[in-house]
Amino acid sequence: MLDFKAIKNNLEDWEKGLKRKGAKFDLSGLVKTADEYSEVLQQVEESRADKNAAAKAKDIPAGKKIGEELDKLEKKLKKLEESLEQIASELPNLPMADVPDGGEDDGKVVGSWGDPVKLKKVKDHIELGTSLNILDIERGAKASGSRFYYLKNQAVRLEFALVNFVLDIVGKNGFEFLVGPQLLNEKVLAAAGYLGQAKEEVYKTQDDLYLNGTAEQSILAYHFDEIITVPKRYAGFSTCFRREAGSYGKDVKGIIRTHQFDKIELFSFVAPEESEKEHEFLVGIEEEILQKLEIPYQKVLIAAGDLGMSAAKKYDLESWIPSQDKYRETHSCSNCTDWQARRANIRVKNPDGKSEFVHTLNGTGVAVGRLLVALWENHQQEDGSIKIPKALQTYCGFSEIR
Repeated sequence: MLDFKAIKNNLEDWEKGLKRKGAKFDLSGLVKTADEYSEVLQQVEESRADKNAAAKAKDIPAGKKIGEELDKLEKKLKKLEESLEQIASELPNLPMADVPDGGEDDGKVVGSWGDPVKLKKVKDHIELGTSLNILDIERGAKASGSRFYYLKNQAVRLEFALVNFVLDIVGKNGFEFLVGPQLLNEKVLAAAGYLGQAKEEVYKTQDDLYLNGTAEQSILAYHFDEIITVPKRYAGFSTCFRREAGSYGKDVKGIIRTHQFDKIELFSFVAPEESEKEHEFLVGIEEEILQKLEIPYQKVLIAAGDLGMSAAKKYDLESWIPSQDKYRETHSCSNCTDWQARRANIRVKNPDGKSEFVHTLNGTGVAVGRLLVALWENHQQEDGSIKIPKALQTYCGFSEIR
């Protein structure tokens, strides 16, 4: 799983990185457990060799005695392995050197596109959707509670238009399409980094399976325990489920932050030396999507303290939301380096023929609910209708909603 020797030899760098990320972690405890595991593993291997030698010499008494000792050592080794896995599962990825310090409010704006829409009279997406009979939040709450909704009529066509529009863009860039399982086991969620600090956000079933929060998780699982050729790029469609346990009072109204939404996730498996280049490539695709939809946005490099467990570097694309008079995140893109691959045991053979862990990256193709908000509000007209961007018209079959 982890390169404990590398951690031990670079403790100061790890301590600095964890401090930047705001993570509290007992590195000394990890190293101590790893050292003890190595010692017991060596004893187990030596004991197994002695047992084989006794068997060849037909020394039954000695073989029996060694076997009893070996059984004790193997049980001790298993306990240490389980302890090590538990400790290691809570160790976050370290931020890259060019990631700014700070927390949620310290992201660095590194680019922008388009001029923010300024209207004399702005309707928010709830008013627009309700008046045009394309959104029903009240009946969503009646069916399932808060943070649920119904899309109706042209909004339904618009969702599938967005999906096909994005699939065409990423398909031209060499992505394979996937629709995978939406119920996943604990091993998958842990490897993806969603059972650490994000555990409260996850829905768990009575069968000990988890509802996916993003197709990122099932795409990672697609190559579990494999040696693969790279690059491999996937666009996975799924309905996503999130408890939003830590967002009490935030975005309660509307469809920006909901428990269920549809999404296309972009995911790349690449060689370690290619991951930084791949990160820019994925963000470039996200920017192309927003530009073709004529939605103004800004590009933000997320600060170290605001990164999740698995991310070493992350960009957000924040779309302009006229009713709120500010930018809101509609797309994100993370470089997880080898953090997920180590936990999922996904490797590639380098030019020397040796296997090494791949790097994984993930990004938003389209998160339907949030993008509909940006689309409706930025393209609303003075008469209350919504103009459909030209790039999307051939996909949905209409040029406006009124």
